Amino acid sequence: MEPHLLVMDVDRLPRHGIARRVDEWFSVVRNRHFLPFDDWLAIVAMPVQSAVAGMRLSQGNVAFELRHGKQYAIEDSAHGARTFQCIIDSRVPLVAFIDERGYRGPWITVRNLFTIEEMVSMRELRE
Repeated sequence: MEPHLLVMDVDRLPRHGIARRVDEWFSVVRNRHFLPFDDWLAIVAMPVQSAVAGMRLSQGNVAFELRHGKQYAIEDSAHGARTFQCIIDSRVPLVAFIDERGYRGPWITVRNLFTIEEMVSMRELRE
């Protein structure tokens, strides 16, 4: 039996989740424990119990699933093929696109990020 996913509408995702983490990171930096924010966030982000199995997000009539720590491939006619990594911090799914050299970009929220074509093409990559 597949575990239950936390189901949410993209427009109802918590708005201040990443802002709270920025404040927390500044506190850590002041105490001289320094990692760049995006590297630090990848370490400390953890999904709430209801999102451990992942999240099913709906945007309009299209739904897609994201899981903490997984990589995904998407494609559309405007951007071409792209790869991203996902973390779920509490109930906030964040993604970082990975460039052709394998470098991870900054963590960003998924609100209105993906086109319909990208959501339909989204597939989890095997490790």
